[in-house]
Formats: sequence, C-alpha cells, structure tokens
Amino acid sequence: MRNRIVSSQGDHSELALGSTHMDSACGVHRVNALIEHQVCLFGPERYEPRYEYPLVVWLHSCHSSEVELENVMYALSMQNYVGCAPRGPIPSDRGLGRFGWGKSANAAAVAEEVVFASIESAAEQFSINSKRVFLAGFGSGASMAWRLALRYPEQFAGVVAICGAFPNEERSLTHLHRARNLPVLWMYGQHSQACSISEVCDTLPLLHSASLSVDIRQYPCGDELLTNMLSDTNVWLMEQVTNQPAQPSQVQQETFSQN
Repeated sequence: MRNRIVSSQGDHSELALGSTHMDSACGVHRVNALIEHQVCLFGPERYEPRYEYPLVVWLHSCHSSEVELENVMYALSMQNYVGCAPRGPIPSDRGLGRFGWGKSANAAAVAEEVVFASIESAAEQFSINSKRVFLAGFGSGASMAWRLALRYPEQFAGVVAICGAFPNEERSLTHLHRARNLPVLWMYGQHSQACSISEVCDTLPLLHSASLSVDIRQYPCGDELLTNMLSDTNVWLMEQVTNQPAQPSQVQQETFSQN
C-alpha cells in the first residue's frame, strides 16, 4: 500500500475498493441505516465472537464516501477493531457516489442520526464493547467527529481528528464540563489548507481555557491521509483501550494536554 491513502478531495483512484460483501469474518459490506443512508462494516481477521472488540466509527472526507473504510482499516489494523463508516448525508457536486457532511445545525443533526445508526448496525453484526467506541474522521469528517464527540462525550471512548478543523461555533462547547475527560488525538498536515498550522495555533487558547485533553501532532504533508497517521492512530487507540503508554512513529509532533 502506498503511503498516501486519499486526499481530502476524495480521490477515489487511490482507494482499494475491494469486495462489497462480507467474506467470512473479515471484509467490508454495506447495510442499510436510518433514513436510507448507507454504512460499511469491517470485521477483523480471526474474529472471535466471545471477545468484545473496540469499535472505530470512521467519518469519511468531503467528496468521498463510506468506502474509505476498507483502506483505512487495512492501514489501521486488520485485527484490533471492528470498523463502521456511515455515508455523509449531503451529495457532492463532484459526481455520483461522493458525499459530504455539511456545517449547519441540521447537517449535524442528520450526521448524528446516521452515526448512531451505524453503531447499532455494527453491534448487530459483531461483538462490540460499548465502552470502547471511538469516533474518527478525515477532513470534513474529522470536523464532524469533533462536533459529535463534544456533544456526546459519554458515548465515545475517544476521538481522532485528522486534517479537520476544530468547530469554533459556540454550541460545540455546550457540554464542556462533560467533555473534559474525553481523550482526543488531533493530527494535521504541515502544509494543510483545511486545517493549517495557524488555525491549530489559534485554537490552542480555546483548548487551554476549556481544559480539554488533546494530543496534537504535525505531519509532513498537506491535506492527505498517510499510512503512518493511521499506524500512530492504532498506537494511540490501543493505549486508550489498554491504559498502557506507547510511543508513536518518529514524526514531528506537538503535544497539548490540560487536565
């Protein structure tokens, strides 16, 4: 697999789409979710039904779709997690089969519905640990992951936002007192336009004043999802699952944590 997985523009030529049907315990297939949206599910290799797996809920980038999940899980881990990816509710203007998440309050409400429906779909198909549900996303999907996790912090064990801007609207911190215990991994590209260095720096005072615990890491890329971003995500996720500290790959990183 190439180091570059997909750009935030949803370049489907970079995706290994594979089969759309479940093959034994490991693979990807689509099932119906609420309001006629779609969700992809990913089952781990050597699936053990008696074990309660952590669940990674993946929110795809803008002008893309739920099929990002397969490539993401191959780079993240083929064994450690069950994965699910709902389709963004807003059709893209860049061709059929591409979707986005939007920024309005209505878009967030619809996203909330399809995200929780996808979690229910995953729980119906696989053995899931309900206390180990992680919300993750790339680009606009990362921004939506921020919004939903801050709104429902008790529902998630952590959130991973990759190349996605922090939602600065006032309502995003409505449940601040409950979100302070939510672990967050925020990754951005050194040359990113969607989530620039200046934007991250401008957000730091807000994170500090809100006493949010956020691990911030910079990578030598633009608006791209790199395989080492996902391998570092795997390390971080397993640290949350096992409560054991681990070291990320050798990349330039900045860490902010205010307990």
